[in-house]
Amino acid sequence: MRVPEGYVLAGDLFDDWQGKPLWFWLLSGNLLALLPLGAAITLLWLPYQFYVALGAPLALFAEPLWPGWVWGLAAALLLAASMLLHEALHGMALRRLGYRARLSYNSGYLYATVEAGQFLTRHHYLLMTLTPLALMSCGGGLVLPFLPPGWGQLWVLALLLNAAASIGDLVVARRTLRYPQSALFTDAAGIKVYVLAQRS
Repeated sequence: MRVPEGYVLAGDLFDDWQGKPLWFWLLSGNLLALLPLGAAITLLWLPYQFYVALGAPLALFAEPLWPGWVWGLAAALLLAASMLLHEALHGMALRRLGYRARLSYNSGYLYATVEAGQFLTRHHYLLMTLTPLALMSCGGGLVLPFLPPGWGQLWVLALLLNAAASIGDLVVARRTLRYPQSALFTDAAGIKVYVLAQRS
């Protein structure tokens, strides 16, 4: 791979996690996911339950009279759509920032990344990483009061899932901040980090 002029490879963003067993990734990921999930419960779910207890006065349309299986299907479709939207927002952020985005699939995960040979600045990498959590939580939270309670409960469930699933993005963002503002990031069999070469 072409190395940016004046830069050297600093390593992989997750060098210290290389070689860890699958159970380590699953356990640590699920435990850490409780942090954003707890924040979303506090900031979205609890206030919405109080709002519903008041009768959802701002709802714009009546609750559909669907049988239980239709509600179950709607919930499954909404949750799947929220996961796709999450990755689409990563891709849209990349495109908005001027990069060629692509969707990729690896080890059971769908994710948005840049085309081979493209490098993101630290600022752009942080923006791309945090866009889905910020937009879906804030935008989704603003929509909640206008939905009938049944739809609202499904919607807030999708927002909670998105927050919990964003733990990977939050870990990436935290690790990204360890590097200087001049650092560059690319996807090449892992997240590779390049820093300015030291001048002798």
